[in-house]
Amino acid sequence: MYTEGKLFASGQCTEHFTWEELTRSGTAVRRNIPNLPDASARDCLEKLCRDYLEPLRQHRGRPVMLNSAYRCPQLNAAVGGAPHSWHLKGCAVDIGCRSLAEALDTQRFFRSLLRERCYDECYVKAGHCSYYVHLGVDLLEGRNRIRDNSVLLRNMGLVSKNHETTKPRNHV
Repeated sequence: MYTEGKLFASGQCTEHFTWEELTRSGTAVRRNIPNLPDASARDCLEKLCRDYLEPLRQHRGRPVMLNSAYRCPQLNAAVGGAPHSWHLKGCAVDIGCRSLAEALDTQRFFRSLLRERCYDECYVKAGHCSYYVHLGVDLLEGRNRIRDNSVLLRNMGLVSKNHETTKPRNHV
C-alpha cells in the first residue's frame, strides 16, 4: 500500500521494488525537498516496475540498484534535470551498473524487451567511476523511438564496433 512519508513515499510498489527506492534522493534529503509522486506518476511507476524493472531483475538474477526514478519539479531542477524529463512523470529510471559490460548488457536486455513496447530513451551514461542505464518509457503517448549512444561510446574508446567493451581511457 502506498503511504506518504516525510520526504519519500513508503510501502511496496511491486514484489522487488519499494516506493522509497523509486522516490529516494540524496539531494532531496540535503535540501529537505519532499519527493512525493501524484496518482498519475504512481501509476506510471507501477507500470515501469512491473513491465521493465521486474523483468530486468529476473534477467540479472539479483537486485537492481536504482540511482533515480521519480523526481518532483523542485528536485528535478535541483539536480539539473531536463525541464520535460520523463522522471517528472514517473516514466524514467536510471539503473546503476557495476561495469560498462553490465551497462551494455542492461541496454541490450531493454532493447530486446522494448521491441514490442513503446519507449522513448534507452542509453548508457558514464558517471564518476560508474556507469548507468537511463530508461525513459513513454507510458503516456505511445511514441516509439530510441536514443542510442553506441557511436558516442565507440568514440570515447569504451566499446568497439561490435559492442565489446574496451578498457576505459582517462577523460578530462
